Amino acid sequence: MELLLSNYQPAVFNCNTPKNYMEQALKVCETLKIASGYISSDALIDLKRIIELNRRPRLELLIGMHYFDGFTKNQYEAARTLNSFLQSNNLGFVYLANTLKFHGKMYSFTMQDATKTAVVGSSNLGSLYDKVSRQYEADILLTGSESLTVHSSVEEIISKIGSPLEDISITKFVEFNQLLENHENVKKVDKEQKADLLSNLTGITFEIPIKSEPKSNLNPYFGKGRENKRGYIAPRPWYEVELIVGKSITTQPGYPANQTFDVVTDDNWAFRCETNGDYSKNFRSKDDLKILGKWIKGRMEESGALKMGTPVTDEVISAYGRNTISLHATKDPNIWYLDFDAFK
Repeated sequence: MELLLSNYQPAVFNCNTPKNYMEQALKVCETLKIASGYISSDALIDLKRIIELNRRPRLELLIGMHYFDGFTKNQYEAARTLNSFLQSNNLGFVYLANTLKFHGKMYSFTMQDATKTAVVGSSNLGSLYDKVSRQYEADILLTGSESLTVHSSVEEIISKIGSPLEDISITKFVEFNQLLENHENVKKVDKEQKADLLSNLTGITFEIPIKSEPKSNLNPYFGKGRENKRGYIAPRPWYEVELIVGKSITTQPGYPANQTFDVVTDDNWAFRCETNGDYSKNFRSKDDLKILGKWIKGRMEESGALKMGTPVTDEVISAYGRNTISLHATKDPNIWYLDFDAFK
């Protein structure tokens, strides 16, 4: 038995984290059975891509709370996309608990060498697979014979309270879907702060193109991914993006070349960005590339222009109604204003 802790400061211990163990286990896992109260849309889409690239693990997933507490449209579409992919490739199923709420968090792994491990504790699938907020999780890792009870229990729980996702109709959705709410390294800006910022714009603006490159810019999810020596491919996360800005823009006077700076957005978020690479061609969010991706792709999803798990194409960009992001300078060279409002 081993303790898994999030290890955020100041509560740092000499042990593995739930997220790290999940990443390690997926590299050698043949079968994965999950019973999780809550899920996140990006965790499901990223898990689908892992299975798609590696043809494993076979997955059986029970979603325990959303039938009762509600799905966002993104969560439901991600679950449907994953379920359709699994079934069409004979790689598993997605189930919903619809007879009673299941709030547990249980994960059973069968490895390629037939050994078994299990994780039980506080981590829902979203928090176990991705780092969004500094919510501290604690889980227990069981190995060998200790894990067998969890393995059989997950199977039994799914059989007793789970119904196939495709057999259940969901027509009402939770409308609140702020991907950046309570996100690590992201702050909410109030109206007064934003008004003060807007009063300090200098008039210098750079229009950064939104491109539909098939495997870069907004679409690295569809790229090859990172392959290790054993042939396991770790895909790029769905929301990971890096805008490639042309030399004709980055060499203009006043462009923040090779700099790190704060941005405030038209929809009242604040986070750090950076430019780097040859001629400062890379425009990205600092520390976590998914922050900028959630801000851009999340708005496309919310508008209905983009469906999770599908490429950002010229048609998607046209449907959203805007093909550039405006980068506005302020009197403070360390603060910039980002505008991606499609209704201007």
